[in-house]
Amino acid sequence: MTSWSKTKPSEVCPFCGSSTRHKALVIWLTSFLETRPDTLKTLLFAPDFGVERWLRKNKKVTLKTTDYSAPGVDFHCDITDIPEAENSYDLIICSHVMEHIVDDHAAYLELSRILRPEGRLIIQVPYARDAPETDEDAKVKDPAEREKRWGQFDHVRKYGKDIVDRMSQAGLSCQVQPLTTWIDANDMKRFELWNDVVFVCRKKELAVNVRRDCPDAS
Repeated sequence: MTSWSKTKPSEVCPFCGSSTRHKALVIWLTSFLETRPDTLKTLLFAPDFGVERWLRKNKKVTLKTTDYSAPGVDFHCDITDIPEAENSYDLIICSHVMEHIVDDHAAYLELSRILRPEGRLIIQVPYARDAPETDEDAKVKDPAEREKRWGQFDHVRKYGKDIVDRMSQAGLSCQVQPLTTWIDANDMKRFELWNDVVFVCRKKELAVNVRRDCPDAS
């Protein structure tokens, strides 16, 4: 998944279009799935080509994909009202979705509801790790102002450290995992990664005290 440029390196792979968040997700999943004895029922929100293709080839995964309106998914849904039963999935992947969702509390509640007791929910979002609170303002509707403030015309926030509390209020316990704490420095350079963050969540009542510096320490 490494990339190249005639002038300088780029984090984006020229073959599959994967960026740091995609590469980090696959590295995390590779490590996690190797430890699982059974096939995991998996739900992928807003699938991108590279990650979806990789998951469909993985024998440890039975995959469903979903999105609000994009074509080519297994079913469409509003993430605040997911048409699935409680405790449906062993693994849920939600990469760069929550920054688009106005009522993210309702979305986290739904994700917690459909996650199985021993399952994992993987969240990736734009994240200001030094900011104590999430930057959001429901009154901001102008696409240009949203892009200026949050990086994209349809973003409604940029998360701060309180993202962990938001998840906790929805019944989730979250490990905060900066890439450099669990990816070797040589691989960071090899895959042209910057020090992004992956959030690994479990249902709170079953979560245990674990280290925050490895893909799955429980």
